[in-house]
Amino acid sequence: MSAQLDLDFASDDQARAQIDAAVSYLLRNAAGAARDHVVETIIETVRGVASRSPDSAATSNRSLMIGVTYRDFVIDAYRRDVDRWRATIRRSNGKKIRIAFPPSVRDEATTTSDAITAEKAVEFARRAIDLGEVL
Repeated sequence: MSAQLDLDFASDDQARAQIDAAVSYLLRNAAGAARDHVVETIIETVRGVASRSPDSAATSNRSLMIGVTYRDFVIDAYRRDVDRWRATIRRSNGKKIRIAFPPSVRDEATTTSDAITAEKAVEFARRAIDLGEVL
């Protein structure tokens, strides 16, 4: 996953079109509770960007802990709030993953506990993989 920040857009309409395309992409295969989770994540992202000072790219919700490979999985850490980090887990080959509890099959899983750092969130994700909570 890579982030392109501070893109130059020809107009506000072009920027909105990019946002629309990104949201459509994120929602493409989501249904039910998974769709609700994606919408929640999008809203959190927008709130995070809106609360950031315009001249402070360093206070981004992005982390250097993005695209961490562990076994057959890729782990991405993200900040939900100040000192509240979570991580998403997905297969490196793009296949769906099985979640032990509640039993389900999804494109990705998110750690259920907040961590104080991105590194800790990635550690939680690795532990979930090791314990077989994510297969």
